[in-house]
Amino acid sequence: MASLSIVEGFFKSADKYPQKTAIIWNGNEISYSDAAENVQRVTSFLQSKGVKKGDRIVFYGEKSPLFAYCYLAIHYLNAIAVPVDVKLPKGRLESIIEKVTPSVVIHPAQVQMSTQQYAFDDQLLANSPQTLNGFPNSDDIADILFTTGTTGSGKGVQLTHRNIISGAENSNAFIGNNAADTEIIPLPLHHAFGLRRLRTNLMIGGTVVLIDGFLFPKLFFDAIDTYGATGLCMVPAGFSIIKKLMKDRYISFFNRLKYIEFGSSAMSISDKKELTNVLPNTRICMHYGLTEVAANIFIEFNESKTKLESIGKPSPNVDVKILDNEGKECATGDIGEISVKGDIQTPGYWKDDELTKKAIIDGWFKTGDLGFKDADGFVFLSGRNDDVMNIGGKKVFPGEIEVSLGKHPHIKDCACISIKEENVLTGQKIKAFVVLEKGKELDPKEFIQFLTGKIEPYKIPRLYEEIEKIPMTNSGKKQRDKLKG
Repeated sequence: MASLSIVEGFFKSADKYPQKTAIIWNGNEISYSDAAENVQRVTSFLQSKGVKKGDRIVFYGEKSPLFAYCYLAIHYLNAIAVPVDVKLPKGRLESIIEKVTPSVVIHPAQVQMSTQQYAFDDQLLANSPQTLNGFPNSDDIADILFTTGTTGSGKGVQLTHRNIISGAENSNAFIGNNAADTEIIPLPLHHAFGLRRLRTNLMIGGTVVLIDGFLFPKLFFDAIDTYGATGLCMVPAGFSIIKKLMKDRYISFFNRLKYIEFGSSAMSISDKKELTNVLPNTRICMHYGLTEVAANIFIEFNESKTKLESIGKPSPNVDVKILDNEGKECATGDIGEISVKGDIQTPGYWKDDELTKKAIIDGWFKTGDLGFKDADGFVFLSGRNDDVMNIGGKKVFPGEIEVSLGKHPHIKDCACISIKEENVLTGQKIKAFVVLEKGKELDPKEFIQFLTGKIEPYKIPRLYEEIEKIPMTNSGKKQRDKLKG
């Protein structure tokens, strides 16, 4: 019988593979049997503090085995996990605590609240293991994950056990990983991507190697050499760091991987092409997703070499449509809002019915991202609803311009906005902010000439400004509103 929650899947894996390594951290190999016992120890600790079904537990998002034990123990008790960034400012932590009113906070920072507070340390493992009868129901809330959007506002995304296990199963179905795989996780565990990869592997009996970021590529290579790692999850920026530090020495190691999953932000076409050239036998997967609807679109670079400008096709067991303002499906090639439906879909935002009603309409989750489908069913991003520019009465999507402009050999990154100009007939002009290759000079005339014939004349930016970097959210989305300042 299929598991109804990640924690149920984890304990089944522990029963099936008790001596198998579940987690590798700083050279220490922790078996499924030991990990299960530690989850039960944290369960006992939380029970002793009065934690019960439905209670919210705010806890430190440290990348360590203790994070995994704490997360799974909260689920085991059918309480609600609220992991928070280790770098979260104290004021922001206090705001989250105020919003979710937790019964227990497990965090090094002590805040002035009446809530029970405990340090995130080995005291969580001091009690005798506690075995419970049964596991959570699939429709109970499992997590509240706080996201930071392009405007910087925080939202508490509720996820049920069904949402979480569906996201894991869909990812496994596309990527093809199984219990025999060992995956390197350099991503933060409090964030949706890293957290999904952790629970996805522990659910099926795989092994995870936890690595602290991308600045020490040798740790990746040691994991491949020493532990026979077969998979890796990473963000495009992490790949850029590895290339910068290791040049092409990464190739021989990554060629030994069965799969790599990228996500959280866009990747340049040149990097995608490089990966297909140097890793022809590795499944190079990339997802499009939001915390609210997990990884709902996937592409595999080697299988889709002619579609690398797209974000791929809908994930297994997920329905994705491009809908117009009236909720009708757009024709092929027409731009509308990317909308998602499936078991991965959040039931809504914590204590924010108004935001929930705006996001979920007629059963479809409205992502706020604009795009279109081509005749082959591949989805292409065009920008966000909030970023659409009105130039002479015509809608212009910054993402379309940025893709074309980003192909210029001197431009490393770019972002486009519209600005008001009194002497312009349309009332607005398009301005491009560009990050240039080292040693290259800003040449607006060259960029305008480069874009001529590639996009319509009214979409070509006439104003250009060089900046050091494009402002991004923590999840890698462009913050165009900051450029308008």
